[in-house]
Amino acid sequence: MSTTPDTDQNHRARVAGGAGYAFLGRMGALIEAVSVIVFTWAYGAATFGLFAVFWSYVKVSTAVSDAAMTTAMQRFVPKAEAGDTAEQVVGFALKLSFLIATAIALATFVAAPTLAGFVSAGPKDAEHLITVVRIYVWVLPFWTLVEVATAAIRARRTFGPEIKVRIFYEQGLRLVAAVGFALAGFLTFGLFLAHLVSVLLAALLALRLVAKYYDLGKIIRAPLISTQTGEMLSYGLSVMPANLIKKLFSEFPVMYLNFLLPGAAGAAAGGYYAVARKIASALQAVRLTFEYVMAPLAAERDGQGDHAALRDMYAFATRISFSLALPFGAALVLARQDILAAMAPEFQAAAAAIAILCAGRVFEAATGPSSAIVEMLAHKSLPPLNGIAGLAVLLVMGERLIPDYGVTGAAIAAAVGLNVTALLAFAQSLALFRLWPYDRQSLRPLAVSALFAAAMVALVPYSIHWPTPAGIVAAIAGLLLALVALVRYGLPSADADALGPLRKLRKTHE
Repeated sequence: MSTTPDTDQNHRARVAGGAGYAFLGRMGALIEAVSVIVFTWAYGAATFGLFAVFWSYVKVSTAVSDAAMTTAMQRFVPKAEAGDTAEQVVGFALKLSFLIATAIALATFVAAPTLAGFVSAGPKDAEHLITVVRIYVWVLPFWTLVEVATAAIRARRTFGPEIKVRIFYEQGLRLVAAVGFALAGFLTFGLFLAHLVSVLLAALLALRLVAKYYDLGKIIRAPLISTQTGEMLSYGLSVMPANLIKKLFSEFPVMYLNFLLPGAAGAAAGGYYAVARKIASALQAVRLTFEYVMAPLAAERDGQGDHAALRDMYAFATRISFSLALPFGAALVLARQDILAAMAPEFQAAAAAIAILCAGRVFEAATGPSSAIVEMLAHKSLPPLNGIAGLAVLLVMGERLIPDYGVTGAAIAAAVGLNVTALLAFAQSLALFRLWPYDRQSLRPLAVSALFAAAMVALVPYSIHWPTPAGIVAAIAGLLLALVALVRYGLPSADADALGPLRKLRKTHE
């Protein structure tokens, strides 16, 4: 199927529009960053670190409990026929994942005395560890419900409505509840109870959202056993290892630090890394937003045999994500000292890890949404093999570096490991689907972004001596100037026009 400039423009607009909504959702990391600052002062490094470790365990467990239904729906819903098919897909995904999550939660509740022995904690938290495990484990089924329900909305190629659920309710209520519990004196249980309350409410709101875009009655009646559910389960189980490995890349360093370093040191180190990762995750949002959007669109275009449109959307997404990541990453590195200054003094230990993780994420952004392409279109064995290769690198490097270098060593291991996986997917997209995102259209936007990124990085050695908040002000100013210059002078006209309101930044004579 051939394309014209008009159809190319429409495809790019769909990618950019969806990515814009998804990026706002990922910017929930900024709200969570504010929460982290409050939590570290209210509960201390050791208790916050313990919370970070348990939250990591929940997120990794979710990659098992959802049985990759979040990914399966991106593949099956866009191709579903009219009638009850879409509701059957969503109904099976919701029921299966919630049942698995509840089973894992029950098993963890029973095994809490044994499992608590593998967790490092500060003295005041250690005596309550079993109770904390038994309370917090019930976040798992409800968080799984949130993940699968909001994925059902994305499968409709609708990328905005989940923002309220994930940010303004789940994260906002968690912040309010955690502050309330801290003021009431619940300095061990407060964070865990606050999160349980916020996730429960978010799950109810996510179901309400599903009812808006699907027939809830048909979802409730959807069968657990049918030819279609068998296909979904087979696909989900094949993809689940790749999804699990993705979560491990993000969460395993927190758990690894807690495991390799004893007592309060292990709990605090997990907290330091969680802070560094949370700050760097604002940069990760750039790439992940395009992956979220490209997954269902790639399945849709491939299903229609429209390879030209797929190639154009892939190139556009890569060009934009890398061009944004360069100045964004530099700005975070420039601002990191001031950000950490808002936390307890011991969190300065995360400064080097922030710079390393940001550099890793910028390099990863250069591979574009290749992982989503491979997941949707390639053989089901490739994503888990890519992930296993990267995770093996993380494990080996972490085991060697963490005992001597702590949080910094964990950051190096994570950055190298995730890029091994990203580069493998990038190479496979080229070899299997003839997708190569870089051409003459990429030169000017990348040159503009690299120029501003280099200018901000050059200021980093001097920013150590600047008074707060000079670093943040300089970072924001540099990032805004970079974005304006990118749209006005860097991006091709077609790319800028696809960005909607931002196209007004183009030079008036174009």
